[in-house]
Amino acid sequence: MPAQPASSSPAPRLYTARHVGLRRAANWLNLSTPIGLGLARLSGATVEKGPHGVLVARGRPLRFLAPRAMAVTIGDVVLLRASDDALRRHPHLLDHEARHSAQFALWIGPLGFLPAYLLCAVWSWWRVRDFALRNPFEMRAGLVEGGYVRAPER
Repeated sequence: MPAQPASSSPAPRLYTARHVGLRRAANWLNLSTPIGLGLARLSGATVEKGPHGVLVARGRPLRFLAPRAMAVTIGDVVLLRASDDALRRHPHLLDHEARHSAQFALWIGPLGFLPAYLLCAVWSWWRVRDFALRNPFEMRAGLVEGGYVRAPER
């Protein structure tokens, strides 16, 4: 029996219309999406609809935010630095970023998510000298999908 194409498989629970709608409402109310749109506008990025209800801001936005990252998500806005070629090499990057969008909603926006994320990034750096590899937020969003290399097991 031939394998089913990925597009015909059911959407993960995180991406159902109900969950996307709740996430988007939460991220508007906690002001993270308006902040993300403001940063996109400030950087001169063009904003377009992306998968899973995220908004993708293209155009090398705000390099000072995580300069090595291919993308930074604030609310439902993905500030995308990756080229189209990089997106082809990492086809699940926007899935990873949509998971961060859900984390913003669950952690009550910038006031809860950003301090928790930064604390976890410091913890990860202390453990393995990398801000992402042991960061629970990055691990739950999917290290491989985000373009990170898996850390060696101890």
